[in-house]
Amino acid sequence: MVEMDYPCDTEVDRVGYEAFYDRHIAMLLSIPGFVSAQRFECTHAARAPFVAFYRIESPDVMTSEAYTSQAGRMSVPEAVRNRMINWDRNLVQAVIDEVAFPDVGLFVDPGETLVLLDRLTAGAPSLPEDFTPLEVIGLDRTIAERGVRIDEGEGAPVPECDGWVTRRLKPIHPLRVAPA
Repeated sequence: MVEMDYPCDTEVDRVGYEAFYDRHIAMLLSIPGFVSAQRFECTHAARAPFVAFYRIESPDVMTSEAYTSQAGRMSVPEAVRNRMINWDRNLVQAVIDEVAFPDVGLFVDPGETLVLLDRLTAGAPSLPEDFTPLEVIGLDRTIAERGVRIDEGEGAPVPECDGWVTRRLKPIHPLRVAPA
């Protein structure tokens, strides 16, 4: 998962950012081991309002020659990279319920929203039962744990928990799958 803020002063800035990210996803999906990708944007103000989920075959993909030779932080053009703030990458894993998360990866329809809960400290209360826990296993490790839930539309109210940060996200584009 990649998350960030990309402040846009004008609509032209936003269009340029979206065009860059569209090309970036196509490049990542050409790397062996990348299975699918979907991007999201918060429905409210947040530290990192843009989130991208990538499904990969295994954590080893992130250290493969194919990935390290053409992807990662330095693969982003400097003009774009300099405007990205609150940019974190966390490799997470979960035992996935095949109904909520199809085998092509996490997928959120346009009429649905994705709710993320981020545990900031190990001492925070337990994740609410209606969230799927995501264990942080690599990359930046900027959170202790993440929970995810898919809601119809705006869905149920999100619980406020001390030690957790909540974001509700809507899809920017449909799920994209790596070419066969």
